[in-house]
Amino acid sequence: MRLITRANLDGVGCGVLITRMENIEQVVFAHPQYVSNGTVEIQKGDIIANLPFHQNAGIWFSNNQKADAKDDKSFGVTGKRGFAPSSTRLVYDYYDSPRLKRFEGFIRETDRIDNANLSMDDVLNPQGWVLLSYTLDPFMGLAEYHGFAFSVMISIQNGSHVNQILDMPEVKGRIGRYRMDAEEFKLEVVDRSKLDDNVIFTDFRDTDIMPVGNRFLAFALYPDGNVQVGISLHKNQTELRVRLGKSIFNRTCEVHLGQLAEKYGGGGVSGAAGLSLDPNDQNSEKVIAEIIERLKENSYILM
Repeated sequence: MRLITRANLDGVGCGVLITRMENIEQVVFAHPQYVSNGTVEIQKGDIIANLPFHQNAGIWFSNNQKADAKDDKSFGVTGKRGFAPSSTRLVYDYYDSPRLKRFEGFIRETDRIDNANLSMDDVLNPQGWVLLSYTLDPFMGLAEYHGFAFSVMISIQNGSHVNQILDMPEVKGRIGRYRMDAEEFKLEVVDRSKLDDNVIFTDFRDTDIMPVGNRFLAFALYPDGNVQVGISLHKNQTELRVRLGKSIFNRTCEVHLGQLAEKYGGGGVSGAAGLSLDPNDQNSEKVIAEIIERLKENSYILM
């Protein structure tokens, strides 16, 4: 039996718990889009956690707000889904086992981080589990290295204190890169962002080498903004990525970002979403402008 999960802290948390409760032969870390578009093969009976539904799954965990609306029961898929602070929490509740009690502190931190219940200090001076989550978060600019995520998962499962994990050479290396680029990233965000009504628009398209940085920083720099649209080029400038995120400090954005992104071929949850466009397609600029206008309306929900 395989486990397919994400390489972020919540996905790693799911891995920590599930590999304690199931006979898992292999852990595969995957991006949500790779499950949706079939890039990652889902074998019959696989466990999927913190990722979109697939009919081949035997067990599925997802705290996506739309997850409980999926017609998964007709495929005989068990598990637990629906709104929750984290997918890790759903896994914990599903198994309800004394074997998982020792992870309760870690699960509470995962709930807080996955739900973006962060303080200004968590953004400007991260420590502990928050700092570790940043080393796993691909939106911070650090490459998704799945061997790294697996090492962190094993360390948590073995009972290592968060400070011990932060002191691991590979973790320290990523923290060092994050901190080294912090000031440069701040300058880049200020230089490439503008506030359009309630929307923080950040354009990194002409950046040759993107510094590593905190994806929540713009919300600290632009407190009047309640949502960010960030765009950047990837894959040798053949893919234009659009990332949408609600402010974790100014929580007045009422748009369901995942539903908005779905209209343009993307997806996500209420508070964060993304989509990909063709940078050579003239319609891409129109799409970005339309998204910004929808966010300025602050009431758009896709029916």
